[in-house]
Amino acid sequence: MMETARDVVAAALRPALDAAFPDWAAGGAVLEVERPKDPSRGDYATSVALRLTRHLRRPPLEIARAIRDNVATGEAVAAVEVAPPGFVNVRLAPGWLARRVETIVRAGPAFGRSTGLAGRKVQIEYVSANPTGPMTIANARGGPLGDVLANVLAFAGADVQREYYVNDAGTQIEVFGKTLAVRYRELQGATGLEIPEGGYRAEYMIDLARQLRDELGPSVGDGVSLEELGRLLAPRAIAILVAGHQRVAERFGIRFDHFTYETALMASGYFGETLADLRRRGVVEDRDGAVWLKTRELGEDIDSVLVRSTGVPTYFGVDVAYHRQALTDRGFDQKIDIWGANTHGHARRMKVAMAALEIGPKWQVIIYQFVRFLHEGVLVKMGKRTGQFLLLDDVLDAVGVDATRFFLLQSSADRSLDFDFELAVQQSNENPVYYVQYAHARIASVFRTARERGVEWSDGDLALLDHPGELSLIRACLRFPELVRELSETHQVHQLTGYASELAGLFHPWYKANRVVTDDVPRTKARLRLLDAFAVTLRQTLGLLGVSAPESM
Repeated sequence: MMETARDVVAAALRPALDAAFPDWAAGGAVLEVERPKDPSRGDYATSVALRLTRHLRRPPLEIARAIRDNVATGEAVAAVEVAPPGFVNVRLAPGWLARRVETIVRAGPAFGRSTGLAGRKVQIEYVSANPTGPMTIANARGGPLGDVLANVLAFAGADVQREYYVNDAGTQIEVFGKTLAVRYRELQGATGLEIPEGGYRAEYMIDLARQLRDELGPSVGDGVSLEELGRLLAPRAIAILVAGHQRVAERFGIRFDHFTYETALMASGYFGETLADLRRRGVVEDRDGAVWLKTRELGEDIDSVLVRSTGVPTYFGVDVAYHRQALTDRGFDQKIDIWGANTHGHARRMKVAMAALEIGPKWQVIIYQFVRFLHEGVLVKMGKRTGQFLLLDDVLDAVGVDATRFFLLQSSADRSLDFDFELAVQQSNENPVYYVQYAHARIASVFRTARERGVEWSDGDLALLDHPGELSLIRACLRFPELVRELSETHQVHQLTGYASELAGLFHPWYKANRVVTDDVPRTKARLRLLDAFAVTLRQTLGLLGVSAPESM
């Protein structure tokens, strides 16, 4: 695992703490090293002196000064300063920073990778779009969130499985089947039929019925009721739609390792095993002909039905079994679900159920707010049942994979997202993904120019990288492995887009103010080595985001 700049600073501060206050850890304080919000304060800082005040019974500034006086400066640490009310600020040596360029270039595709999560088996379930309709931009937000999180956790050493759950059973499937049966009969010439209440009125249902008629023949279902015809047509229709989801996901740069179907889970008998387990734990009761999870006793405001009075399991009941299977029989150490904003109530009940099964700490849900599509200042809400929706395929056609992924990842999951179509198609610095990719293309252009002039820069003297702008670029690169480590814990993967924009925002002004390939051969070589390291960092960041790093634009 690569030692980060933060690790280096912590390694310098810890012995100083031990020397100044040998029993400092007895008070429960932890040495945390952070980047100060104001860069003028230094490269890194710690507020440990503030947290030690009560334990050591000394003023924080006095504690901070004692820490400072015991830090050994030298190769990496240039200076240590104290700031009120008790911060210890550390400045890294410019020469040490410049030498990190070689470390980054040598690491190449391994830069930022770690083994911190090695041996940990994680399942991430995401997208899992409703199998009764095509994939829209609204439910597509979970795709990049889950995919990039999977990238980050795998980058940090975890064994990650990307899961897609197909909810192909239950009431919605019955309604879907009946709607499809009506459309199918209409293609056979029937009139006066009505779409069932809550049915699917969008145009794709007619296209789907036509596809099934062409595939199965016009006489399929003759002599049977609409309900029976719906049960006959629904499984094949769902297979077609799920195959479409998979195709669009792959086009979007998203792949899945495993598909789990609700019908298969039910057929396996695993739901019954889960229900029996819950009974043994004393957390269910039979009431009014139904089976209830006693969620009120476990912290919820109402009990939740596991099995209806008809004997049919609820979606909640099956989902409990599905999660139990993942976290027990399938052996995952952690299951992370990426769900839409309409699942808050379900998520609360699931939390209670996971706790009842004593697997709560292994389960996490990330709930994302839905996307609003901004076009010429008009917000269009999407809903597949009304037919007012925007297909992800259409957005990819118009905007492209890179811009779509980047735009969907610009806000944290818990914030609603406005997708600005007009901005996404612009080839200008106002478009954030264009701005970031243009930085990589510019660097590639510089390398082409250097090669054309016969410049070989692998032996460039890094000590010449002493300009503040150059050191700022190096500092920004060194943040990458620290960010990956943070995101492997916090799962706030949207920060990668902000980091990518930060890199580009530092590079473009520096590039405009400083020619790289000049008659000053030593400095040219040094700056080319710097750009080598910067390009590695940019590619690693874009790679985690699933966004391309173009050589030209």
